[in-house]
Amino acid sequence: MTLPDTDRIILYDIPSSVPGAAWSAGPWKTRFALNYKDIPYRTQWVEYPDIAPLLSALGVKPNPSSSSGPIPVPAYTLPAIYDPRTQRTIMDSYQIAIYLDETYPETPAILPPETRVFQTAFQHALGNVLHYKVVPVFLHQVSKALNPRSREYFIETREGFMGRTLEDLSPPPGSAEHAERWADIEKAFGVVTSWIESAGDGRLLLGGGGPDGENGKVTHADTDLAGLLVMTRLVFGADSQEWKLIEGFNGGRWKRYDAYFKFERVFEGQTAATT
Repeated sequence: MTLPDTDRIILYDIPSSVPGAAWSAGPWKTRFALNYKDIPYRTQWVEYPDIAPLLSALGVKPNPSSSSGPIPVPAYTLPAIYDPRTQRTIMDSYQIAIYLDETYPETPAILPPETRVFQTAFQHALGNVLHYKVVPVFLHQVSKALNPRSREYFIETREGFMGRTLEDLSPPPGSAEHAERWADIEKAFGVVTSWIESAGDGRLLLGGGGPDGENGKVTHADTDLAGLLVMTRLVFGADSQEWKLIEGFNGGRWKRYDAYFKFERVFEGQTAATT
């Protein structure tokens, strides 16, 4: 699909110092979807303190208040997109996926209507089983990758949510607490592995996100898991002990779980904010 720059979808994302600037699992889910569908877009980098003012000004309805999950869901979150062709702003990767499928029906569907109930259930299950264990351990490392304005905001809000310092939540390698935390994470990845293997062919919800990407299709469920994996590798580093641990879980499944990584690209010409 070819569009002039003025008609390209704007993907709002949070910049960082990682290669390519994009790090957050949520925006990565939408980036995977846009790349898979080959829908032209550009990224607009938004620092954490500016997310709520921006989306509020764009008329986005805030998230319902929630205290479920590792941390409460803020009123405004990224990813969000603005589509100049329809003049609509959409927040939340799931709602964005539905919008992209319905607005650009000539592109491959990522949330087919007949799978939405299953993909919704998978998203909640993945959050409760895997994200719940992983996210608190990541917070300190994430804060170090953010630009100064976002870092200050991120630390203040997350420590307020968690009631502990981010350093306390991320014990150093070699400590007994680190080993315990990562043993729990390995168990959580084992549960997700059992879900995938129950399908018999390594696919997620009719997609091709299994270890070998047999049929080449990608679903929102695939991007949900891929976003978490990409965030881990980028935030900790490909050579880090943490990423090496994940690569080794479940017989090396997650090192092989890369069929959709061909869609792991940030739109050319973008640069990270440095303020």
